[in-house]
Amino acid sequence: MMSVTAATGLADALARAGRDPHEILGPLGLRPEILARPNGLMPVADFARALEEAARLTGDDCFGLHLGEHAHPKNAGPLAYVVLNSPTMAVAFSNIARYLHVHNEAADVAFGRDSRWAYLRHTLGSPVEESRQHAEFAMAAALELIRLMAGSEWSPVEVRFAHKAPSQTEEHARMFRAPVRFGCDTNAFVMEPELCDRQVPGADHRLYPIMVRYVERVLEAMPREDGLVASVRVFIGEAMREGEPTLGTVARQLTMGPRTLQRRLKAAGADFTDLLTDTRRRLSLQYLDDRRHTITDVAFLLGYSEVSAFNRAFKRWTGSTPLGYRRHARAGLA
Repeated sequence: MMSVTAATGLADALARAGRDPHEILGPLGLRPEILARPNGLMPVADFARALEEAARLTGDDCFGLHLGEHAHPKNAGPLAYVVLNSPTMAVAFSNIARYLHVHNEAADVAFGRDSRWAYLRHTLGSPVEESRQHAEFAMAAALELIRLMAGSEWSPVEVRFAHKAPSQTEEHARMFRAPVRFGCDTNAFVMEPELCDRQVPGADHRLYPIMVRYVERVLEAMPREDGLVASVRVFIGEAMREGEPTLGTVARQLTMGPRTLQRRLKAAGADFTDLLTDTRRRLSLQYLDDRRHTITDVAFLLGYSEVSAFNRAFKRWTGSTPLGYRRHARAGLA
C-alpha cells in the first residue's frame, strides 16, 4: 500500500489533458473521493497501472515524469517533514531510506557512498510488470525534494533508470539536467559527495526530533517484518548488553551456523550489519526518550565500551549528539 497523497494532482493532470479522470481511475477503483482523503491508502499496483494508462490515453509518453515534476514534496506528509528538517543532506538521505515505508510500503531506498560518489538508489517494489511511468514519477518527485534542500539549480552527476530507454529522452535531459542512463540495475541518483555535508537550509532543530519520534511510532505500528529478521533483531538487542553483537553469537542463539544465517537473511532481503546498525539506532532513540537513562547508560546498553563511540555513531545517524537530541526534544515539548 501507499499513501494517496502521492497521487495528489493526478485527477487534475488528466482533466487538463482533456480526459475524464473517471475513465482511467474508475476501472482501477481509484475514485476521486478516495484520492481526496489525506490519510487514505491505495495499492501501489493500482497507482502504477493508472500512470501507464494515463500515458497511453493522454498521448503524453512522459506523463509520470511530468506529474512528478509538479508534485509538491510536502505531499509525502510526515516523511517530508523529517527529511526537510534534517540537519544535513546526508542525514536527510538516510532518513528517506529509513522512513520511506511510512509513505510507501513497497518501495525501498538505499543511501551510500564510495571513494568517488554518493548514491541514492530507489527500488519500486511494484508487482506490476510495466512500471516505467511510476519509476519516472518517483525519480522526478525525489528530484524536486532534493532541489528544495540543495537549490533549484542543483543537478545530479548522473541519473539511472532500470527500465529500457523510451524512444524520446529529451524531457528527461531537460528535467534532470544530467546524463540519463537506462537499463541499469536500479533507479538511482549519482551525486557529488560534497552535497552530503551541506546543512539543510531552514531546518527546524526543535521540530526534527518530534517528527522523528512520530514516524518511529508509525513504523512500529506497521505490519511486522519477516519472522527470521524480527528474531535476529531481538537477539541483537539482547546481545548488546554483553558487548558487540556478532553474526556468530546471534546464529548460535538461533541454533544455526553463521553462513546459514547469512544466507537466510540475504534471501529475506536483509543484512546482519545493516540490522545491527538499524537496531542500535532504533533503541538509542527509545533509550534517550527515557530520561531515567544517562547518556553513559544508553551507550553501554547499546554495547559501546566508550561513550565517545556512541556519540560519534549517533551523530552519524541523526546529525545531532545524544545530548543535543535530548535538549531539542525537551525544548520542542516545552
